[in-house]
Amino acid sequence: MIGLRRRMRRPLWALLVVCIAGLTTACHTYTPVSAAPPGSTVRVQIPVRSALDDPNAPPRTEAVEGQVVENGDTIVLAIRNRMPYGAFREIVQHDTLRLGPDQRYQVEVREFSAGRSVALGVGLTALVVGAAIVAYNAVTGTAGEGLPDDGPQPAVVRAPLGQILDFVLGR
Repeated sequence: MIGLRRRMRRPLWALLVVCIAGLTTACHTYTPVSAAPPGSTVRVQIPVRSALDDPNAPPRTEAVEGQVVENGDTIVLAIRNRMPYGAFREIVQHDTLRLGPDQRYQVEVREFSAGRSVALGVGLTALVVGAAIVAYNAVTGTAGEGLPDDGPQPAVVRAPLGQILDFVLGR
C-alpha cells in the first residue's frame, strides 16, 4: 500500500492543483461595465494609496465584491465579510460601501458562464475516471501487462429476489 501511495503522490498533487485552479475560475466571468444595475453582483477595483508608495508607479488596487444597492454618481455596495474564530465558528459582518467616481478604477459585473461550467464538469468527470483507472491498475497490477493467461473464470450467481431481500433484511 505504501508503494501505491508513492507512485500516485505526484500525479495526484498535480491533478489537485489543476482542480483547485479550475474551481476558482469556473462558472462565473467578470465583464467590465460603466454602470451596473441594482441587485447585480459586482467586483470593484479600489486604489490603495499610502505615504510609502512610489508616486511614479501605478497605484496598487484591491478587489471588493458585493451587491449593488444603488448606482448613480456613487455606487453603494452591500458587502458581507466572514471572519473565522475558534473551531468551526465565524462572524458575519454586513457592511455598506459608498464609492465615488474617483474612488474606483473598474467595475465588473459577475455573470454565469455556461461554457466554463460545462468545461469544469467534463474536466472533473475525466479526472475521476482517470483516477479510478490508475487506482484499479495499481491495485490489480495489470498496468501495461495485458490480460493474465490462466486466471479464474468468471461465474454468474443467480438467486431469487426473495432470497436476496431476506439476506439484506436479515431474516
